Amino acid sequence: MTLKSKIDPRITEIVARLQNAGYETYIVGGAVRDFLLDRNPKDYDLSTAATPEQIRSVFRDKRTLIIGRRFRLVHLFLGEDIIEISTFRKRPNAEDQADRPPRAANAPENMIFQDNEFGTSEDDAHRRDFTCNALFYDPVNNKIMDFTGSGQDDIKAGIVRCIGNPALRFEEDPVRILRALKLVGQYGFTLEKETEEAVHSVMPLIVHVSISRMTLELEKILKNPYGDRILATFRKYGFLQYFLPALDRRYDTEQGQYAMALLAKRNERLRAGCYRDSMSLAISLLTLPFFEKSPSGSGIQGGLWTPRSGIEPLIADLIRALFKPWALTRRACAAAVRNFLPQVRLKAGERLPRRVQAAGFATAREMALIQNEVQWHIEDFETRVPQSFRIGGKPGKRKKKNRHNKDRRYNNGSTAPSNMTEQQSADIPVDATPLGF
Repeated sequence: MTLKSKIDPRITEIVARLQNAGYETYIVGGAVRDFLLDRNPKDYDLSTAATPEQIRSVFRDKRTLIIGRRFRLVHLFLGEDIIEISTFRKRPNAEDQADRPPRAANAPENMIFQDNEFGTSEDDAHRRDFTCNALFYDPVNNKIMDFTGSGQDDIKAGIVRCIGNPALRFEEDPVRILRALKLVGQYGFTLEKETEEAVHSVMPLIVHVSISRMTLELEKILKNPYGDRILATFRKYGFLQYFLPALDRRYDTEQGQYAMALLAKRNERLRAGCYRDSMSLAISLLTLPFFEKSPSGSGIQGGLWTPRSGIEPLIADLIRALFKPWALTRRACAAAVRNFLPQVRLKAGERLPRRVQAAGFATAREMALIQNEVQWHIEDFETRVPQSFRIGGKPGKRKKKNRHNKDRRYNNGSTAPSNMTEQQSADIPVDATPLGF
């Protein structure tokens, strides 16, 4: 099978339209790497000589949106899919970084905050992070462009090599440290010697990256089917203490190892197509062992807890503490809390209350199936756990949503007790959470 035959025909058509309009265009980055590794890419990124405004002009018959400040690009909507199209760029000059934001007062001297200077395709390849991510592919003419000269060879050898001076490139954007280690964890690559030395020497610079960018990277890892291997790699290189410090401190405990085993089983099932890449499921599985061991739980691995009212805020507090300092969305936290609630009844094979929502039951069921494979080992459990959220009884009338319900949603996504205000719930000190998180 040729590389061209692996490409979605819609992507080839988009490239062809831009090329026919006179703009040099390629599939770039991770998609090319994944195809060469015989993996299906998560998505496609395109890069072109056209500016964002020119890209919109070419695709007047389709929905497009220009996004970004630090890095302007175009989202092209193809049904439910979004294709990201960027303009070729070159490495910014030092003068372009003179207007640094206030939060950058203590940031590294060479850290990049503005990155919108257009360039050529070769400029764009050399401004990228690693050689394995700098390959450009033209699906119309079936041609790979390897401007660094070592991208294809490094992919074959499984090597992560920085383009240029590694320490400088990491200082320009410390998120590249995380991405280097992701390649090691996800693909089994090894770091080239100078790249590895730089990773260790400049790792503390990651604290200068904004919370929003790091939260986005966390969300990508939680949805990644190799996320457990990535976190294990972070731990091996000492990066987990910066990324998820609460998990790092407890990584070698019984609960930490159980959490990683649950995540590994979830990813195994995800790769096998058993369930979707639910971020809330990953959050729930990583939090579960610590909640079981907390004063609110049974104290026994796999023993769950005694169901009672008011447990939701306790679960939400632990989630917030485990993933601190990153800001998970309220929606993700609420969904993760919801996954917890049916677990005791699912394990016991009991009927669920009618208030259990169909939207969240499938994920809660998947969470129970994973626990059974890793810990419970209940015979014929999957056949005993229903696929429908209604277990016995007749469905009742759906209650109208009361926008003035006294149980208000607060910032970690759970339902606050009626005697707790939103501000009070947000101000709960970390030391007050279970296990002293």
